[in-house]
Amino acid sequence: MEYNFRKSEEADFDFIYELKEKCFRWYVEKIYGWNEGIQRQFLTNEMAKHLPDMNIIQCEGKDIGLFTFFYDENGDACVSTFAIMPEYQGKGIGTRILTKVLEENKDKRVYLQTFRENPARNLYQRMGFQKYGETETHWLMECQQND
Repeated sequence: MEYNFRKSEEADFDFIYELKEKCFRWYVEKIYGWNEGIQRQFLTNEMAKHLPDMNIIQCEGKDIGLFTFFYDENGDACVSTFAIMPEYQGKGIGTRILTKVLEENKDKRVYLQTFRENPARNLYQRMGFQKYGETETHWLMECQQND
């Protein structure tokens, strides 16, 4: 299944909110409780800080996900929000996106965090990410390639 990126815009707020709700609500509800106002404010803050780093994933012209990626103050590559609508998961899109990121950042540390119970951990591990730390709610994972 082919995909492409387009830069996210402020007008994508509703799509991104729906995506995060579909992909992450179960975890957030279980851990913190889902509060609509708080979640909308979190997304508002995230977009204010990272809008230039946010990319909408499209498939056949349809918005299907979000990939937020940036370089931190140490020059390390951070995969921040990475979500694909459930009906498009398991079709190789996430694998292809991460493969490209890792190929383009062979000389850098690439890191992310994921909810402990998120099945995407299996994808990250398969791609070479290893757990380097954890919080009460998340695994902290990194991939350091040696070429």
